[in-house]
Amino acid sequence: MKRRLEADLAATPVPPVLTSVVRLWRENGEPPQPASRWPRGPWLEQFPGQRSFLTTLPEAVDRAEATRHAARATTPEGAEQAFLVSMIWGYGRVGYGPWRTARVLAENPHAPGRLAEVALVAREHGGPAAFRELSGRPLRYLGVAFGTKYLRFVTAAQYAGGAGAPILDAVVRRWLATHTGLRLHIDGWRPAVYDRYVALLTSWAVELGLDVDTVEELIFRSAISRERSAQWAERWAAPAEPAAAPSPGQQALATLLELEQQFDTADPELAREARHHLDELARIIRRGWAG
Repeated sequence: MKRRLEADLAATPVPPVLTSVVRLWRENGEPPQPASRWPRGPWLEQFPGQRSFLTTLPEAVDRAEATRHAARATTPEGAEQAFLVSMIWGYGRVGYGPWRTARVLAENPHAPGRLAEVALVAREHGGPAAFRELSGRPLRYLGVAFGTKYLRFVTAAQYAGGAGAPILDAVVRRWLATHTGLRLHIDGWRPAVYDRYVALLTSWAVELGLDVDTVEELIFRSAISRERSAQWAERWAAPAEPAAAPSPGQQALATLLELEQQFDTADPELAREARHHLDELARIIRRGWAG
């Protein structure tokens, strides 16, 4: 198994597009990812018991802010607040974010304690181990895409062995499928899939002189900027010819990406069924607009 994984990684060099993104990022002074603005009112409505905490948060939450709160995630109270900040960062201005976050906590009565257990594993053993721990007793309605956002911040805050565990969501998944042909199934908590993903990004991080977390971040930032379809689009990460209108194929893929993101927090069975069809649509679009 280990030899097969090493051979797989050796056959997957750093994609030229990622090398180009890293170069542009460095040439522009390594700008941090823009903070995520969020609508305070709906979150206060969904979490009246956390009003005093939520009112202390800034109007825009960045990775550093979320990591700071994750440092207290080893107790149930601290874990719940760390989870809230992670979800606020992840959802940003998306209107259904507060409701979906509340649903995770409401449908899992012992969620804060479970999140604290995961943070303790992250502190001792790192991201893949925390992923494996959560996969053993996953929280209902918390999928891989948003679950790894929480893991990212608790590992960055807790684990002494390195940076945060990389997030694996629809944006990164689609980017990997486009530029490497690697299709990672994130409709369920599969530790082997996440281990493979972390190993791949680790090999790229060594070659690029970055940590794994930064590699994932730059993949996300470049993908979202090229799609021109999300709140975090950045001028430096966009294509070299920003004035050119996107092709019909690019527009279709951007729409497909937005749709796939909706399933990041869907019921696992629904997400599994939808992802199969979305993958097939992506193949049809690329074949139809090839060249």
